[in-house]
Amino acid sequence: MAASCASTLPSLPFVSSSNSHRRFRRSGVVAMASVGQKVYAPGVAVSEGNGGLPKIDLKSPQGSEAEIYLFGACVTSFKVPNGNDLLFVRPDAVFNGQKPISGGIPHCFPQFGPGPMQQHGFARNVNWSITDSEVTEGDPAVTLELKDDSYSRSMWDFSFQALYKVSLHSTSLSTTLKITNTDDKPFSFNSALHTYFRASITGVSVKGLKGCKTLNKDPDPKNPLEGIEEREEITFPGFVDCIYLGAPSELILDSGLGDKIAISNSK
Repeated sequence: MAASCASTLPSLPFVSSSNSHRRFRRSGVVAMASVGQKVYAPGVAVSEGNGGLPKIDLKSPQGSEAEIYLFGACVTSFKVPNGNDLLFVRPDAVFNGQKPISGGIPHCFPQFGPGPMQQHGFARNVNWSITDSEVTEGDPAVTLELKDDSYSRSMWDFSFQALYKVSLHSTSLSTTLKITNTDDKPFSFNSALHTYFRASITGVSVKGLKGCKTLNKDPDPKNPLEGIEEREEITFPGFVDCIYLGAPSELILDSGLGDKIAISNSK
């Protein structure tokens, strides 16, 4: 599944959503990945983040930046060239390697919401590894990997490989999540990239959901009210807890802070 989210400046910015060896490709693509030797492609670096947790820093020649923590493979920042960070991390977020990071773009896998295992599954609560980094026409990208282990199998007894690629562009960020069944039996799963956008609640709005079926969980989360969205532009004058079914592949989010963000998703 590929997820993307975008920001445009001054028009509409767009954010979408190997083996450890060095290699060179022509046609404008250079890829270097040597995790043991700590050699990465230009624009890709690893540093110490909050709580001493390792994080990946991506920087484009145009001035955009992103950071990704290996714990949970969580993107915690995406800054466009004017310095605006389009993502939000909660002030009370914990960076201790024990609890999921609250904010940015956390993973939900192999379960979304409550269920037989921990909330939203385990992928946001474990360390991922770097398997590849590359730069294409100046745009850096990194690929992270998660495989099953005794911890994941204690909740979900399957063998799998998850590859998560994050690519930084001048005014956009694209993310691609690929799940491969490496077991000898089939499995089903749910996944989501649970993005937190920075916004002003008095000015934020969303376009593109008109005509969608809605499940309004306020006032009774256990018995949501069914309806149809009739508004062209959705605003948030009060508390909202609503699910939109059959949402289109692209939405427009006005953050109320000067950024209009195109959010695109494909499978």
